[in-house]
Amino acid sequence: MADGRGAIGGLLLGIAIGAVLAILYAPEKGEKTRKRLARKGGEWGEKAAEALGSAGDIVEKGRKRFGV
Repeated sequence: MADGRGAIGGLLLGIAIGAVLAILYAPEKGEKTRKRLARKGGEWGEKAAEALGSAGDIVEKGRKRFGV
């Protein structure tokens, strides 16, 4: 049985990489872009940690329910 955390982690990583690339190719000054990346990076990191924690809880509940 596949681990749900890996799939969700991969999805979140893909979204993060896509977002960073989109910001890097946006037509703004470098300094402004770096500041925005730093700010958003912290926000995205917190959201990703929360999502992974929630996903882990859901997977654990499912394992307990089905005895896996």
